[in-house]
Amino acid sequence: EFLLGNDKLHSGLLYLIGSSSENVEFDPINGYAALRLLTEICRVGISSNSVLESTKNKFHSLLESFQKALHSIEPRGESERLSYIYAVSNLVASCATSTEEMSKSVLQDTTLLHGWLSLLSRSSQPKLKSAILSSLSQVIEPGIWREEEDACTRPSDYISLSLYHAFGEANNQKDPTECLLASAKSPFVEERLGAYNVLRAMASRGCCVRMLLLYKGEDGNSIFVEWLLNQDNESTNEGRQAKYNIVESLLADNNNIEGLISTKAFREMQLWMKRGPAHTTTIPWDLATE
Repeated sequence: EFLLGNDKLHSGLLYLIGSSSENVEFDPINGYAALRLLTEICRVGISSNSVLESTKNKFHSLLESFQKALHSIEPRGESERLSYIYAVSNLVASCATSTEEMSKSVLQDTTLLHGWLSLLSRSSQPKLKSAILSSLSQVIEPGIWREEEDACTRPSDYISLSLYHAFGEANNQKDPTECLLASAKSPFVEERLGAYNVLRAMASRGCCVRMLLLYKGEDGNSIFVEWLLNQDNESTNEGRQAKYNIVESLLADNNNIEGLISTKAFREMQLWMKRGPAHTTTIPWDLATE
């Protein structure tokens, strides 16, 4: 209640990041500390459902002001960019699970979404790419990060799909699955793990599974399934575990993927699921979708 409904605290923090009725600039000393605290308030707000209506209204007012303030922030350097990424992602997560009006406002804010989701200027910064990708996965499917996730903190299918397509739009208007698989094949393990997180989040959403599995190349085969079953493309234990988690999500009872992929591929996934992350594929990956 104190964090979400304290007008004076909100005003002071917004003042420090340059959002105020007065003509003030971003505080060079305390601005990013204030930004991180506002980010944490958003995180608290995502999972706080049993609050007074007056508190909820004050929190929503904070989100609106915070969204406007983020437009004027120009991060420089890796540390500042990381703070900005986490700020925008938590703002989006909060808006996505609040009112329909607020979720619509943030989904239509292409400037903010592009500033958060673009990988184009991060070519030599795998840590930043990983942060962007992992933060997107946390918004799309928070349940993979928090075991006891309340259903009301989970964004709708529409919002998850909208954010996924916004990711593609922010990266030269490419197909978002194409962008993800490019990152999943990166030589940098941090970037690969970030991409795996988003793929797992998508695989955990029933509405998104079909889109992943039916993403095909010129030969008509599923590029996603080929990549997933090719275990030669991941040598680290963390990466193998992450790919196993994707398979685990795909084989969830509510997904019913058996009719969407070849029998060979489906059986291989079942065997992988049974044997665990260390399992080695028993069929050539390029034949897995025949």
